[in-house]
Amino acid sequence: MSMLGSITQLAGANVEAQRWLWRALDILESDAEEALELARKATTAFDSAGESDNAADASRLVVSATFSSGDIEGAIGLASEQLEASQQGDALMQAYAHLMWAELMLALGKSSELKEHASTASQTFEELGKSSCLAKCEAALTQACIQEGDGLEGERLAQQALARWKDLGDKRGVAVAWHLLSAARSVSGQGSLMEPLLKSLDLYRELRWRRLEATALYNLSERQRYEPNGGLTAQRTAEEAVTIWRSLGNYKGEATALTAVVKAMVVRGLHADGLQLIQDRVEELRGPEKKSALVHLGSGGVAALQECNANEEALALATEVLAITQEIGNRHEEAWMLKKLSEVRSGMKQYSEALVCAQEAQTIFQELGDQSGEEEAMKSLSQIYTAKREAHKAPYRQRALEILGEFATSVTKMDAQGFEKALTQLRLYQGVDGQDVAASLWGALEDPEVYKWYIQASAQYFQVSVDEAESMVGRAPLNPMQHAISFDARGFPGGGLYIAFRLGAMGYGPSFRPIQQVYRQGRPYEAEQGEPPVALGVLRDETAEEWERVALMQAHAGILDGSLQLTAMYSSTFTQQFDDFVAYQRQQLKEVQAS
Repeated sequence: MSMLGSITQLAGANVEAQRWLWRALDILESDAEEALELARKATTAFDSAGESDNAADASRLVVSATFSSGDIEGAIGLASEQLEASQQGDALMQAYAHLMWAELMLALGKSSELKEHASTASQTFEELGKSSCLAKCEAALTQACIQEGDGLEGERLAQQALARWKDLGDKRGVAVAWHLLSAARSVSGQGSLMEPLLKSLDLYRELRWRRLEATALYNLSERQRYEPNGGLTAQRTAEEAVTIWRSLGNYKGEATALTAVVKAMVVRGLHADGLQLIQDRVEELRGPEKKSALVHLGSGGVAALQECNANEEALALATEVLAITQEIGNRHEEAWMLKKLSEVRSGMKQYSEALVCAQEAQTIFQELGDQSGEEEAMKSLSQIYTAKREAHKAPYRQRALEILGEFATSVTKMDAQGFEKALTQLRLYQGVDGQDVAASLWGALEDPEVYKWYIQASAQYFQVSVDEAESMVGRAPLNPMQHAISFDARGFPGGGLYIAFRLGAMGYGPSFRPIQQVYRQGRPYEAEQGEPPVALGVLRDETAEEWERVALMQAHAGILDGSLQLTAMYSSTFTQQFDDFVAYQRQQLKEVQAS
């Protein structure tokens, strides 16, 4: 549960209770039980001293620590009790309770409820002149906008919080606001990301706010890695973050930073060194007394192993950590590890097993009321179905089609920013296949200028040369889900490949059967609704059987080209399944010719 911007300044005479609270914040993710104990002690001490503002901050941290321990129901119960009790108190007490709920809803990914509670709290804080609390509401709303992908609104709110904290002279608040501003700009794609990030980092260092200094260092490393020759700089920055997290005993933060170190090492070509680094750290944390530490390191450790292409080791670690989460009864960590395990299995093309893991993760998140976790599991499901070539089953299919429309518009308008944003979202949500992409882009790419721009934009996005991008794309639209299929002219003799397709058409599926009809008629595809001819559409075939009608007789222009031109075959980048199919059809053709 993010506490960024929740507690920035503590005033009052009870210095010891303040120390408890700052310590609880530092260890919130690594030792939630101790953080919970410290936050409760601080709450009691602040209440006894009559320091209501500090007591409210400590109470919110109690809820956060309960959430971080995996007891989501307990956190919701505590927040509900606070909200109910506040109805008997004054307006300020009610506003604090609504802010508590807003932060909890942020952790649960329930943005609409977050906005409702944050807006209610903001109104009261503004009426009471509580500028610091108002800035905290704006910080929570900024994070909600970032979560929703609305970077522009997030930037506006971060600027407001920045102005308030500057007026109050709250350096911690100012540092947080700069950090949030950088994060919002990373989503919107507008304005400088590095300037506000570096400002926040400088302030964190000045304030010795180590937890957020490490977070900012990780963010900085992720940016540096994409700069020319930035691998070494990114590695050193991430290593600094690792050192801080270890000093704080925060294994989850350490794991995230370790992943950044390994990514930078991979960029530098140091795969073996990166693998050894993560193997050594995992081995150090094995043992009965360190189970919780390994759980916190688990997700980041698995991700780092994947970066090194050590899939078998990633699978073993994910399975080991999953068993520990089930043993200790931490359902929340179990769900996240199931999601990670689904990613590992999907990367190994174990799609059936990956689906089971992702579905189990979604079920647990749903039972716990964690909407953000549930959405992440649904993204995994969409990615798996897309990889299985069953994009129509993807949970985010409709959203992906909407993004694909935005992607096509960006190509038509040659809008580089829109192209990058839509393509990034497509790769995140998936749920569309090459056929969908071809249908959306076909008309636009008929324009030579648009096609040239598309090749250049694709080359820049995928970090390849223009020639390589064109060889991947050919004259067909680039599939953003994977590098496009390339062709290798082998010159099949006569009509061999076409006959092979025709002989096996019924067995392979309805997409192949209309080829002969279209070839015989010699006219473009015709849309079923009678619209102008399009390159990809639904074919009419009076002889179609009922099962084919259900399949809509969809034909892909690429199949028609491959079947009729007789000049090419799919290269080795295509799947083994297709190679096996072609070999089978060749054998059939030989038998027909021999008979």
